[in-house]
Amino acid sequence: MPFHPHPRLSRRRRQALALQSGDHCWSVYHPDPDQPIVIAEFADAAMLAAEIGQLPVRHEAVVLLDARRRVTAILLDPPAEVGLLVGLAQLPGVEAPFCQTLCLVLDYKVQSGPASDDDARGYHALRRAHMAQGLLLLDVLITDGDVVRSLAIGCDPDPVWFDQFTPLVEDDGDCAADDDGDAGGDSAA
Repeated sequence: MPFHPHPRLSRRRRQALALQSGDHCWSVYHPDPDQPIVIAEFADAAMLAAEIGQLPVRHEAVVLLDARRRVTAILLDPPAEVGLLVGLAQLPGVEAPFCQTLCLVLDYKVQSGPASDDDARGYHALRRAHMAQGLLLLDVLITDGDVVRSLAIGCDPDPVWFDQFTPLVEDDGDCAADDDGDAGGDSAA
């Protein structure tokens, strides 16, 4: 099996755009455009989850991806309503279109064994909410920095990771249009 190097978070410390919603502080991180992060398979997602602690995140990150699964932005500790309704929110500093998401949850200890009923219900509810906004939720990964657990693999009978990745793009790289002609998850919505 050939070795394919996986892009990592930029070693050059890029500043995240600090934001505040009410009394909730959060931020938006933009990866280095010269070193794009592509999440083509589960290994890429797991590596990103294991490295997310390099960024100023305490609880959760919502990764926004374009149709080629290039990371366009990472929301660090966003308010719950932003994480849930990310496709409808007008996100400051997020200009690139996105149509796929990946949620990374930091926990002090990752539980082993099958997903709990609460985790399964939460995963499916978030997946339905993102789908209603024209977004594809790739996974919810729970990590402590060393161990990574996939709720998609644990809760979904047909997780996206088991399918061969084919970009949902036209030649221009924009997200594929949904039924009403909009690019799903376009942040200008």
